Amino acid sequence: MNTTIKCEAYENCGVIRDLAELYKERLVSPETEKAVRTHLKTCSACRKYYQDYDAAMREAPQKPAPMHESMAGTELRLWQNLSEKMRRRRTVQIIGTGAVIGAGSIMLAVGLIMMSKSMGGLK
Repeated sequence: MNTTIKCEAYENCGVIRDLAELYKERLVSPETEKAVRTHLKTCSACRKYYQDYDAAMREAPQKPAPMHESMAGTELRLWQNLSEKMRRRRTVQIIGTGAVIGAGSIMLAVGLIMMSKSMGGLK
C-alpha cells in the first residue's frame, strides 16, 4: 500500500494508517474508534487506504504460520509456566494477606489488653 498518501484533513495521515489493523479488529478504545471513523468519513484518501487494506485482509489466507518441529509444544509449555507462576503468586498473596490479618489481630488484642489494664480492668 502507498504510505505517502496525503489527505485533505491532515498533512500526513500516518496515525490513521497505523491504526487500520487495530480499528478493523475492534481493538481500539471507543474514543479512538470514533476518531478513526470520523476521519474516514471526511478524508477520501484515508478512506481509500482503509478500503484497500480491508480488501487485502479479506483476500489473504487465514492460516497460521508453519511451526518448526523444534517449536512443537512450546506454546503449551509457556501456558503451563504462566499458570504455575500465577498459582504461586496467588498462594503468596493469600499467605501474605493471612499474615497481615493475623498480625493486626494480635496487635488489636494486645492493645485491648493494655488498655484494659490501664483502666484497672485486669489485675
